[in-house]
Amino acid sequence: MIVATLLILFFFLIIAGAPIAVALGASTVVTSLIFAPIPPAIIGQKVFANLDHFSLMAVPFFFFAAAFMESGGLVHRLVRLANALVGHWKGGLGVTAVLSCMFFAAISGSSPATVAGVGRIMFPALVKEGYSKDYAIGAIATAGSIGILIPPSIPLILYGFVTETSITRLFIAGIVPGLMYGFGMMIMARILAGRLGYQPRARVDWPERGRSFLIAGPALTLPLVIFVGIYGFPEFTLLGLHYSGGAIFTPTEAAIVATVLAIVIGLYVYREHTIRSLGSTIAHTAPRVGMIFWVAANAILFGFFVTTIGLPDQITRIIVDANMPPWLFLLTINLVLVVVGFFMEGVPVILMFVPLLFPAAVALGIDPVHFGIIIVVNIELGLITPPVGLNLFVGSSIANMPVLQVFKACLPWSLVTVIMLVIVTYIPEVSLFLPGLMK
Repeated sequence: MIVATLLILFFFLIIAGAPIAVALGASTVVTSLIFAPIPPAIIGQKVFANLDHFSLMAVPFFFFAAAFMESGGLVHRLVRLANALVGHWKGGLGVTAVLSCMFFAAISGSSPATVAGVGRIMFPALVKEGYSKDYAIGAIATAGSIGILIPPSIPLILYGFVTETSITRLFIAGIVPGLMYGFGMMIMARILAGRLGYQPRARVDWPERGRSFLIAGPALTLPLVIFVGIYGFPEFTLLGLHYSGGAIFTPTEAAIVATVLAIVIGLYVYREHTIRSLGSTIAHTAPRVGMIFWVAANAILFGFFVTTIGLPDQITRIIVDANMPPWLFLLTINLVLVVVGFFMEGVPVILMFVPLLFPAAVALGIDPVHFGIIIVVNIELGLITPPVGLNLFVGSSIANMPVLQVFKACLPWSLVTVIMLVIVTYIPEVSLFLPGLMK
C-alpha cells in the first residue's frame, strides 16, 4: 500500500506538470506523513546529511569549468585543432565535430554542456560547408552524449556517491568505452557523409597542424592535469628519489583545479575573459547547478524513503528467488532504463533507480563499476530520445529546429549508442580492463 501510494502520487504530479524535483519530494513527504514510516524531523536531517558530501562538490565545479572553457575561447581552439587533424577525411567536418566533443568531454563531465559548447561553433561551420542541418545537428547532439562517459563524468560521480563505489575507478572505467564510442561516431560520420555525397576538404599541411596544436596547447592542459591528478604517475625512482605512485588529488579537487585553470587561461592566455564576463558566466551557470542539487536533494529523500520501507531488499529477493541469470537481469534493466529515459533525465534516473537495482546487481555477482558504466550508457541513449532528451532541446535551440526534427536527425547516429550499450553490457572487460590494472 505504501509503495502504491508513493507511485500514484509521483506519477500524478508528473502528469499534472510538476517539475521532477517537486514530484519526487512531495510524493515522498505526503506518503511519509500518511503512513509515518519516517519521523518528519528525520527527513530534513537526512537530506542535509546526504548533500553535505565532499564528492558532490565536484558537480558544480565541472559545470563551471565547462562554462569558462566555452566563454574563454578554449573550445574554439580545441575545435580548430580537431579540424586540423581530421578535417580532410571524408565527412571531415562531421568527424571534427565528434573529435571536438571528445576533447570537450574530457573536461566538462556534462553532455548538454558538450552539445552547447561544441554546437555553437561546429553547427554553423558544418552548414556553411554545405552539410545538411540534419547531418550537422544529428552529429553534434549524439556525439555530445560522450560528455558523460569519457571522464570526468557528473553521472558517474553521482553513481559513486549513491553506491559508495570508487569514483576514481569509475572514471578510469569510462575511458575505453568512451574512446570506442567516439571512434564509432567518427566511422558513422564518414559513412553518412559518403552516402550523402559530401566531398572531403583539402588536407591541412603539417606547419598549420603544428600551429593549431600550439594554440590549443593551453586548453589541452586541462584534461591532462585532470587525468594525471586523479590517476597519478606510476611508481618510479629517478636520481635517487623514489616516488611511490598514486593519485595527486581527488576528483573533487580535480574539478576545482580545472575551473581555476579555465579561468586563468581565458583571462591571461587567450584573453577572451574579463572580470565582467566571468560574472556573467557564473550567473548563467549557477541556476543549472542549483537545479541539479534541487533534484538531488529530493531524489535522495525518495531513495531514503524506499530503502527504509525495504523496497530494494524485496526486489533483490524476488530476482534471486527467480534464479534470473545475470545476462537476463542486465537485458531487463536495459529495457527498463530505455523506457525510463523517455521520461526522466539522467540525475533522477541514477538517484531513484540505482538504489533499487544496485543490491540485486551485486547479489547476482555483477561488478559495481561495470554496472555503473551500463547505467551511464543507458542515460546517453535517454539524452537523445524524446520527450525529455536534454541533448535534443539543446540541439533544437542551436539549430532553430523543432525537437522532433532533431530527434529524427539523431536516429542514424543513435545506432552507435545502441551498439555501445550492447558491448558494455555483455563484454564487461571493456569497462573493467583499466580498473583491473589499478592497485
